[in-house]
Amino acid sequence: MTDFLTVLTGLVSTGGLGDLRHGASLPELAARYGDPWDGGRIRRDNRWPHGFGWGDVQTVFCRCRQLHSLSLPVWHGELELPRPGGESVTLDTRVTEAELTAALTAAGCVWQTVTYENLPHQRNLLFSPAEEVRVELVLTNREAYDQPPLEEWVLHKAMLWGYEHVDCPEPDRTLPDDGWGATER
Repeated sequence: MTDFLTVLTGLVSTGGLGDLRHGASLPELAARYGDPWDGGRIRRDNRWPHGFGWGDVQTVFCRCRQLHSLSLPVWHGELELPRPGGESVTLDTRVTEAELTAALTAAGCVWQTVTYENLPHQRNLLFSPAEEVRVELVLTNREAYDQPPLEEWVLHKAMLWGYEHVDCPEPDRTLPDDGWGATER
């Protein structure tokens, strides 16, 4: 678990998982981590934004091939995270709120706690590691919606996103098709 807490504190303090960070280039990430798996369109009527992933890291890229967001499905209990050269590592992801906040406090991280009236069994820790970049850690007090409350709150999901860039540049059409939709269909 210590390894996963290190990953989380890195994510909230730097706004990235290694090179997987807001604004990162899809071709550069593919060169570093290997070809991503195709997660499909985000909207039915447009190829972009488009989902891709490495291991259990789910990402969304805009048409200029810049990473817009990523999410980590922590509730699975373990995550396969990419390493350079197409390698991966699997980490145990079960983390209680007490363990998480202790690690974040020790790392000097600052956050805002967000709750929602219509989601009484969830609270989110919101971080701003860079201008217009946010990381959100979702905590729940249940293993599933139909289960009784747990003794301790646990981490359920981790997300990173950035605000939309207004002037998304067109992909460079002089480059060969990158296999990720340079030629619109």
